[in-house]
Amino acid sequence: MTHVKLDVLATVREAYGGAWNHAGEMLRLIWLPGLLYLSLSFIGRPLVLALGLWVLLAVYLAALLLWSIIAVAWHRFILTGDMPPGRIHLRFGRRESRFAIISISLGLLLLPGFLVLATGIAAYYLDQLSMQQVSTYLIVGLALVCIGTFFFVRLALLLPASSVDDPVNARLMLELTRGNFWRLAAALACVFLPISLFQLLIGWLVDWAPSLAVPMNLVGTLINIFFAIVNVAILSVAYRELIGPAGTQAPDAQS
Repeated sequence: MTHVKLDVLATVREAYGGAWNHAGEMLRLIWLPGLLYLSLSFIGRPLVLALGLWVLLAVYLAALLLWSIIAVAWHRFILTGDMPPGRIHLRFGRRESRFAIISISLGLLLLPGFLVLATGIAAYYLDQLSMQQVSTYLIVGLALVCIGTFFFVRLALLLPASSVDDPVNARLMLELTRGNFWRLAAALACVFLPISLFQLLIGWLVDWAPSLAVPMNLVGTLINIFFAIVNVAILSVAYRELIGPAGTQAPDAQS
């Protein structure tokens, strides 16, 4: 099998350009779940701080469900041109359920490494481990994070696949993305790096002028949503280029 090499610059350019050029369609598709997601992100922080772990889990779950609605709609618009009629789109069905489950599964790939790192660091500060023992934890933890990241990036295209009813097959996805890990990682980094810089800048402004905390948190949430939409577009474009147009794989049953 001949494997296509992803054009990173063209993918990133199309993703950012599409988010800008199709802003009107995007707003019509996601304005309601987006508004709810924005409100939850903005209001959820003080609620979590005040009420604790169970509220954190509830906020996280609600945010994941809303984000699944947003992301599936945008994946489908990019890959199939799907634009449902009407002004209100707040449907959570089979596609959105699969998207949420895959999102959680991808996140779990990174969990073991971060748990090992956190355990080692916490034990060191509690004087339960020597520096040599902590070094072992760090090496193992970083190795697990690298392995998890490798599979996370290679399997991330399962998200657009689930959105357009193509097969959700991890083994097939690993085969079709062979030789493209660094290209996919570079494309995704073009979202991760800018948003990280913006968040650092916002944090610095809030530290410098605490009175700006509320407007800066609002701006930060809007920036997060914009870059998340661009990330969806990058995955969609990469899916089209590496896997093929939607429907070229044996389709799953329609929801």
